Amino acid sequence: MKRRTVLGGVATALAGCSSGGDNDASDDVNPVEPADNSAGERTSQSLQLTVGEDLADSGWQSVSATYPRDRFTVQSARHEEIGLGVDVSGDGNADEEFGASAISGVNNNDFSFTIELDTGYTLTDGDTVFVEYPAVDNPSEPGEYDVEVSVNEIQTATASIIIE
Repeated sequence: MKRRTVLGGVATALAGCSSGGDNDASDDVNPVEPADNSAGERTSQSLQLTVGEDLADSGWQSVSATYPRDRFTVQSARHEEIGLGVDVSGDGNADEEFGASAISGVNNNDFSFTIELDTGYTLTDGDTVFVEYPAVDNPSEPGEYDVEVSVNEIQTATASIIIE
């Protein structure tokens, strides 16, 4: 797996994701990766999603993740703790990076978060957006869990993560 310079966490590319609607990630592709997959641990979560044609030519306005209710706990995060980037070249590294000033709001509840953005960045088909959210408590019980990731509330992917 490659290390993302913008994120400091580990993630694998979500390639071949069709545009719009719900998409299931294949076994070898995962848009959600915890820095520590140990049961009961608080860890950062690296998220990514490859932009499809439904998002192309639109501004990057938000990214969100929804974890299984009553399993994960999403803690609040300060803007400067969140990593944001976009890979435009397809090499797996962020070519564009955005700091805390690009975040207009962070909303979370016990099982999800949404980051509202004012990046000024226009998404293109094939871009991969990267986000690192710093504070998610893994479930206390090991297992495989589905997490839904969404960009601009238009394009969504569901990924399974394994907690040991």
